[in-house]
Amino acid sequence: MTKPGQIIIVNGTSGSGKSTAAERFQKRSDDYWLLYGIDHFFAGTQPSQYGHHGPKSREGIHAEPVDPANPDGPLKWTIGPKGVQAFATLHEWIASASRQGCNIIFDHLLMTDTPVLTDCIWRLEGLPVLLVTLKPPLDVLEKRVAERQMDKKLPIDLLGEDAARKIVDRLARLRPWFTETVYANEIADLTIDTAAHGVDEVCAMIEARLAEGPGTAFSRLREKFPR
Repeated sequence: MTKPGQIIIVNGTSGSGKSTAAERFQKRSDDYWLLYGIDHFFAGTQPSQYGHHGPKSREGIHAEPVDPANPDGPLKWTIGPKGVQAFATLHEWIASASRQGCNIIFDHLLMTDTPVLTDCIWRLEGLPVLLVTLKPPLDVLEKRVAERQMDKKLPIDLLGEDAARKIVDRLARLRPWFTETVYANEIADLTIDTAAHGVDEVCAMIEARLAEGPGTAFSRLREKFPR
């Protein structure tokens, strides 16, 4: 029987450094690590029409007001049936990689205010998972996101200025909810302030924690969120 590969889930919001850390970890390692992440999934796998900018978002991932009485205020995600299927499939892919004996590092948004966290912890049951949360201070997150200038990265020629402006506005209005729901869970095998530690330090800390033995965070989360 093939020994399951190690899974590392790197959790954090936009600006936390999770994608950069996952990519650097793979490049540093002499072992065989698959690399995938939530941004890869949304950009190249999830059909755009079912995303929160698309016309079928209510069936997939829909952005709606946190307070229905304030339609122009902060937004949150609700996940429709296609979105639930998509995340279930995504987590099964991670599990399948491990069952084939492959190590995989995955940067994620483990949102507590959706089915995503609970689906992930139960689909990876019985597999070796190390949960790493990257959590810099809020002001650092806000500064990093502001410096990204999302409006400069969007294909305005393709989308049009009005559509691009709406996308940037929607992302800005979602950000407070993302921060709250991703960091609502305080259970992790390793929590790192990426304002205090550079990317190579983060990777070294993950490597050191792996050397200590199996992660326990997912087991503790399954006790907290039983089926």
